[in-house]
Amino acid sequence: MDKDLKKVVVLLAHPNMENSQANKALFDAIKDIEDVAVFNLYEMPDEDILNMDAWSRIISHANAVIYQFPFYWMSAPSLLKKWQDGIFTYLAKTPAVAGKPLLVATTTGSEFDAYRSGGRNRFTVDELLRPYQGGAVHAGMVWQTPFVVYGMGTPDAEKNIALAADLYKKRVMALIGKDKSEDSW
Repeated sequence: MDKDLKKVVVLLAHPNMENSQANKALFDAIKDIEDVAVFNLYEMPDEDILNMDAWSRIISHANAVIYQFPFYWMSAPSLLKKWQDGIFTYLAKTPAVAGKPLLVATTTGSEFDAYRSGGRNRFTVDELLRPYQGGAVHAGMVWQTPFVVYGMGTPDAEKNIALAADLYKKRVMALIGKDKSEDSW
């Protein structure tokens, strides 16, 4: 399960990746980066999701953590919450996460304009992600500006996905400490 202890750990929480367009494109953009380990929580047995010893080792060796998920009802799918309750609650009290960046990478069905004070969803994505930011701050992590891909339920979805995949790869490379031009692939 440790995937050779990489610099960036991505906790992917998507209950239906085979039918995903956006999260699959984001995953495809980073899956072959040498210093990245992606853990798809929905493909893991419960005993691995809640294996404290393994996660302590994985997160202790990482330089950064990413939560990647589709925005479901203004939050993440349930297995990420299960991981947070079972693993992050403990790790937050240890040096394993202190000082490490935490990035949320998420996709929304609605367009950007829906996520504003006067918009259809009434709140910005930043406001809706405050619990993740609060958890990061409480644990001594460095909260990163969320990476949000808007409009998966709109006619612009395909264009938004194509642009986002490249930008996501650049964000992940920055967390590793490399820019895209230094990468050998």
